[in-house]
Amino acid sequence: MSEWTLVVILVLLLLIRIGIVNDIFTFPHFWVPKIFKRITKKGILEWIDSALTAGICALIFIVFIGRLYIIPSSSMEPTLKPGDVVLGINKLWFSQKEELKIERGDIVIFKPPVDNRLYIKRLIGLPNEKLMIVQGELYINDKYIKQDFNFNKDYYDYGPVKIPSDSYFFLGDNRPNSYDSHLWIEPFVNKNEIKAKAVIILFPPNRIKILNNPFNK
Repeated sequence: MSEWTLVVILVLLLLIRIGIVNDIFTFPHFWVPKIFKRITKKGILEWIDSALTAGICALIFIVFIGRLYIIPSSSMEPTLKPGDVVLGINKLWFSQKEELKIERGDIVIFKPPVDNRLYIKRLIGLPNEKLMIVQGELYINDKYIKQDFNFNKDYYDYGPVKIPSDSYFFLGDNRPNSYDSHLWIEPFVNKNEIKAKAVIILFPPNRIKILNNPFNK
């Protein structure tokens, strides 16, 4: 749920509450089921107040801290599996002026240039870098970069490409089965489309773990 959807729901709840308090909403008793006749105005208002309080708290969390994301596909296996619930920390916390404090190896939530949905992938290429992939091996600025972490390797060639000064390059950990930067016509993700950085798997309980950056060992 986006923050704007939540705002709309909160506004509607507030308008309903105002309508009930001022007796704007009245219902003919002859067609209301008996079970609903037991519900009092006070009870409805208490429920709405609880929903408003929970909604406002959720909105504050989404806007200023982060939000939960459910992994929809296998493109980040084995690191993230379908159904995993991940906490992403909002860009607010890793932004400084025009610069984003994200590093190669971070798992990032963003809006890609090929879709209106949010994607979650691993950050591989940074602004102004020359990137090339040779038989699945990564080269940055003509220097070999060891990818010393558990991922499903593929053996394609890609590039070389120069990443723009305001953009990033992303790959999934399940390289043979990931729709990511190396397949997009426009391969780069603008910094304005970065939404959050994934920091921890919260669910299921047997998979709870911190999502460390393997390039920072």
